Formats: sequence, C-alpha cells, structure tokens
Amino acid sequence: MTRSVTITSRETPTEQTRVCHFDELSERAKDCLLRTIENEITAGVDPEIATELVQYDLIKFVEYYDVRLTDHRASGSVSA
Repeated sequence: MTRSVTITSRETPTEQTRVCHFDELSERAKDCLLRTIENEITAGVDPEIATELVQYDLIKFVEYYDVRLTDHRASGSVSA
C-alpha cells in the first residue's frame, strides 16, 4: 500500500522550524524527493519513505521543501 505525498517549495524557515538536510535522508527517501520535485506531482510512495519525509517541517535541498501526506488519489507514482 502506498501513501500520497505532496512536496511544495517554501520560503526560509523560522527558528522554530524543524529542518532536515537532504544528505540526512535515506537513499530511498532522497530518490523519492528528487523524482517528485522533478515531475511536480503528488506521488504515491512507500509508507516507510512517506513517514521519513513528513517527520520534519521542511527538507533543505536546493530550496526548502514542505512534504505533506495527502488524502486524494496520487496523480503519479514514485517507487524507490
């Protein structure tokens, strides 16, 4: 079973924001994040990866990204 996630670019975080840097993610989570950003989709991902991606307020890569679990059907699929 997959979980749907949406990744959105965000502005610079506040001091209270929990930020994860890209290099701190597992290889599978990095791959998922890159493919989802590149394709600009709401993606169906493995629940383990979704949990890893949503545990922080933002993920810092080239920009800051907000990853959210979504309830609607995925418009794309990312497998890692």
